[in-house]
Amino acid sequence: MIRRVPGPDADDVLQDALLRIHLGVVSLRSTDRLAAWVYRVALSAIIDHHRRSRPGEKLGDDDDTEIPEEPQADVRVMLAACVAPFLEGLPPEQAEALRLTDLGGMTQVAAAERLGVPIATMKARVQRGRRRMREAFELCCELERDARGAVVTATPRGCSCSP
Repeated sequence: MIRRVPGPDADDVLQDALLRIHLGVVSLRSTDRLAAWVYRVALSAIIDHHRRSRPGEKLGDDDDTEIPEEPQADVRVMLAACVAPFLEGLPPEQAEALRLTDLGGMTQVAAAERLGVPIATMKARVQRGRRRMREAFELCCELERDARGAVVTATPRGCSCSP
């Protein structure tokens, strides 16, 4: 926060952001993306501060205030490029299970019905496929995770899918 709002105003902007988070957290529908939501609230407080401090000026692309994207966006784009090749390396049953559930949005029950397999079989395929995908990512990249287990940074180790 201090890098974005130097000087004595940083504490005021931080307090504003924390107040917004406190008041707005009750309206959150899902806590899955809590960190991203908090980041956006803080970013909004910083932008509002800059707008108040320079009335009449429009903050735009030519502004010297650099507002970065969500920190994990670049990491997600890089890792997304690896999903298809890694899926191809899975046994066909596990790859199909992950395509239907994790990528296709189907429940495991619906995917089991669609493929005509018992639910326990589908659950095993999904879990084994996820484990193999995680292992493939960990072999390909050095992953740094946050406290909630979300990938924060990924350093490629020279695998074929990384740029």
